[in-house]
Amino acid sequence: MKTLAFTLLLGSSVASAASVTLQRGQTGTLGHQTVTVVSVQDNRCPINARCVRAGQLLAKVLVKHSGRLRFLTLQYPEAPSTAWPGLRIAEAPGRATDDRTPVQITFTDETLSGK
Repeated sequence: MKTLAFTLLLGSSVASAASVTLQRGQTGTLGHQTVTVVSVQDNRCPINARCVRAGQLLAKVLVKHSGRLRFLTLQYPEAPSTAWPGLRIAEAPGRATDDRTPVQITFTDETLSGK
């Protein structure tokens, strides 16, 4: 009985990170916040190209949390100056040169280890 109670207590205290995948113009819920992707600027090197720089993806998002609105610019790959506690880009798959489909961005509330 003590083992069961300990397992239930331990299991309820471990929180897993939430994630949501969105593209420009879409809104989703991530934990206790609502995220709207306002714009995406993707200047990363295409999958089938040779580039001097790897490039980056910038996503401008509107975040609503506890009735407050914030306008953020998140970068992928993440730079320390663009880090925001509780929201970051976890993944944004690269695309081929001729791919014109909207970029699918996965946001997470998980923080990077070591930060």
